[in-house]
Amino acid sequence: MYWNELNLEGAPERGQMLLYTRRSVLFRTYEDKAEIADNLADQELLEVHLFDRKKEYRAIATRSPRFPQGMIETVADFPENEESAVYRELVLLEKGKGVITVLNHIAYDKNGMASVDNYRLTMGGACDE
Repeated sequence: MYWNELNLEGAPERGQMLLYTRRSVLFRTYEDKAEIADNLADQELLEVHLFDRKKEYRAIATRSPRFPQGMIETVADFPENEESAVYRELVLLEKGKGVITVLNHIAYDKNGMASVDNYRLTMGGACDE
């Protein structure tokens, strides 16, 4: 998939980007989506994560016949303050570059069985607040 094929309407205007290309992994702050487009227009993207404190846009390249367009896109924007529905996982970054929190959204079926039905990334966590 390529940058110009993505539907970025729901993506945060600025925040953090985590991009996997065939050549490298890019993780850094971005100030606007146009800046990313300028740098990556010609590169094949395998995974795209654009996130801020409130939501995450992600796109993942796939060969699954269930997704004939060749990608899965979603915006995860569930609230993080629902204690019974969100499990926080703190990930310390290398070389003192901070903390990423993975927010796992938990759904319960009619029997009370739990499953993670979504997730989103956010910068920061209990270690730096």
